[in-house]
Amino acid sequence: MTDVRNMRLHSGPSITPADAEANRWSFALESAGLGVWDSNLATGQCYYSATWKKMLGYREDELGDRSDLWLTLIHPDDRQRAIESGERHISGETPQVETEFRLRHKDGHWVWVLDRGRVVEWDQDGHPSRMIGVQTDITDQKNAEHQLTLLNERIQLALDAGQVGLWHFNIETEIVLWDRRMREIFGIGPGPEEVPRATWHNLLHPDDAARAEREIESTFETGQPMKTRYRIVKPNGEIRHVFALARLVRHETMPDMLMGSIWDITEEVLSAEALAREKDLYRITLQSIGDAVLTTDVDNNITFANPAAEKLLLRNAQDLIGSRLENALNLIDEGTGTPLLSSTSRAMQIGQTVESAENVLFIRSDGGRRSLRDIASPLFDLTGAITGSVLVIQDVTSARNLQRELSHAATHDALTGLLNRTAFESAASSSIEKNGGGAPHIDLDRFKMVNDTLGHAAGDALLKMATSSMNSALPDAAIIGRLGGDEFAVLLPITKFDEAEEAAERLINEIRTIRLPWGGKIQNIGASIGIAALDEPGVTLAEAIARADAACYAAKAEGRNRSAIYNINTGAARQNLASIQAASGILEALSEGRLEIYGQEIRAISNTTDQSICIEILSRMTGPDGKIIAPAEFIPAAERFGLMGIVDRWIIQHTLETYGPKLMLMENVSIAINLSANTISDPTLWSFLQSAMEKTKVAPSRLIFEITETTAINNYEAAEHFVTEARAAGCRISLDDFGTGLSSFGYLHHFKVDSIKIDGAFIEKLSNSRIDQAVVASIGGIARELGVDVIAEHIEDAQAVDILKSLGIGYGQGFLLHRPQPLKALLRSLEKAEAR
Repeated sequence: MTDVRNMRLHSGPSITPADAEANRWSFALESAGLGVWDSNLATGQCYYSATWKKMLGYREDELGDRSDLWLTLIHPDDRQRAIESGERHISGETPQVETEFRLRHKDGHWVWVLDRGRVVEWDQDGHPSRMIGVQTDITDQKNAEHQLTLLNERIQLALDAGQVGLWHFNIETEIVLWDRRMREIFGIGPGPEEVPRATWHNLLHPDDAARAEREIESTFETGQPMKTRYRIVKPNGEIRHVFALARLVRHETMPDMLMGSIWDITEEVLSAEALAREKDLYRITLQSIGDAVLTTDVDNNITFANPAAEKLLLRNAQDLIGSRLENALNLIDEGTGTPLLSSTSRAMQIGQTVESAENVLFIRSDGGRRSLRDIASPLFDLTGAITGSVLVIQDVTSARNLQRELSHAATHDALTGLLNRTAFESAASSSIEKNGGGAPHIDLDRFKMVNDTLGHAAGDALLKMATSSMNSALPDAAIIGRLGGDEFAVLLPITKFDEAEEAAERLINEIRTIRLPWGGKIQNIGASIGIAALDEPGVTLAEAIARADAACYAAKAEGRNRSAIYNINTGAARQNLASIQAASGILEALSEGRLEIYGQEIRAISNTTDQSICIEILSRMTGPDGKIIAPAEFIPAAERFGLMGIVDRWIIQHTLETYGPKLMLMENVSIAINLSANTISDPTLWSFLQSAMEKTKVAPSRLIFEITETTAINNYEAAEHFVTEARAAGCRISLDDFGTGLSSFGYLHHFKVDSIKIDGAFIEKLSNSRIDQAVVASIGGIARELGVDVIAEHIEDAQAVDILKSLGIGYGQGFLLHRPQPLKALLRSLEKAEAR
């Protein structure tokens, strides 16, 4: 055995065979980059070769030969594994040491090494006394493995994103392997990768089976890749369309195999078929209603023109026939004004049907401009030679104008013509990047009072007049947007902040002059304006609007009809920012699971035979510090910033998914869920509820949806539609906060409800107020006539219960009867009571 400790390279003429052998070993180690270690287990000394030290960036005279030297350099995560590998070999469990670990390089980075060694000497008692090993730098290999792992993950991600199934067939062993996605596509459920060879054949659609099998056989025989579509019939009878790729893979060291991929294209096929049918119908319809039709010869001379073409081109057929199409049909690009050739030239050039671009404009002989869409197809004789073309022209001027109007409507407020919130934020953000400026937030004073007392028509007239004032008082460069209701935002490109204040004062003075004759009286409004600067680094548009909004509230607090500059120390500004932060906190609470479901029982107070139990679903939010936040602290912020729709949906989904199964096991329990105005206005609400009920198996009869009277009034059409859909499905409807509006009783004619909840304001002082008692008695009497239940809210004293009983009110809710508690605990207590 060669002692590597004695290896040296010599020069000069007197080289012995032993020296030559040592030189060869040393050269081999140097060339291979192998580091050798030689450990004397008896003395604890360990020799490390110069190549080992060089591998780690050290000179031969550095580091020394301590036995534990390598342990001082090993990565902490690899230390125990490496030690155990050596111990297992020394104890005789393994034939040699073989492990991978990292050693710290002199410059600080980690070097991956493959450590291999074994015991080469034993003492007289047979105990290992010497080990020799070699460490190989495998950093490049590890990096390559890491890159390969990343590549595999990317490929798998792409396959998952595209929902592609993979398969391969080993031609030698005739083993077929399908991945999980293949099993899903073919509907055979989870299972092993290996599937019977007949599985694919058995699931082919009978009409496509022969072709698909021929094509895969052809790929096997010729080696030509397969690309095809066919149908499959899943075990449940469902027919699906799939797109398949396959190729023959040959490798010198491996048996031949077929590899392929499949993905489900059913939706694309069905959509394409539907689109094709619509296209055919559309074209036939166009021809039947008289779209312009022209035919040309191979030189693009007109050979036929129908009456619709005569009308469009302002020339009779006799004049058109024989003339060049380009002379009769003067086309330009609507955007650039560049002359365009008709589609017929290209159709004849490529021998296929060609449709015109979207921006074709026809200049008529009378100077009129018409937007056109045309389809040109080549005409062939019996030999297949092109003899001309047919051109179908549709006048889409009205459609294009409507498209422009719809585009404008998508970005502008329908009433005022100003940018809507989304368009304003987009335009303002672009302007901020270029110019900076100030951001005023405008609220109209007295608008709500006029709107509520005189109606929406008067309110709309005032909004239009206010918009006119803004357009005249503010600079042309100002970007104005209506955020909603009587709230507006402006971006002012300015060089001095004084300009923003001056513009705000001009606008306030302009709005002061508004006079609206209505109902025999003159109505006027004012404006409160908050201003925030955008020159602070890092301030976003959303932050600027929030600051301007806070300043606007400060202006209102100071007496209205004035402007205020954002100042975080202003009380109103601070309060408003707190509201904004509360809205932000709601989204954080939802994402972090800090919104909790509570329940409060609605109990029978008169009808003692009614054994049913109704629970109103409530919410509580837990702050980051673990403290419970009552609804009064976050619901107003959610409503103001349009988040109630998100909150309501979460409450519905979470309640049904988490507690629905238990609810359905309790025969007499129903739950009442509040729906905000924002939620009621969502046109997808009912489909969402249907999906949630179907998924959780909660019967519609167990659900009661509470709509506030204000919500019903302000969203009448949406509320009426929802009520109709919900009651038809078996859900119940309760009109909440009844009695707060001026037309409460009138709305009972329009909404078919199952119960009404008297607003708590009439119950809280019921014991001492004859007026409140009269109102409650009136509500109860009308409810009985209509056959609906009545629920009194906010019951907090026993005397009120006695009065409610005497007035014939059947149900009550309040702290006296039941304090809200976590829904989980409430259902558990009801379950125990039911078991007794």
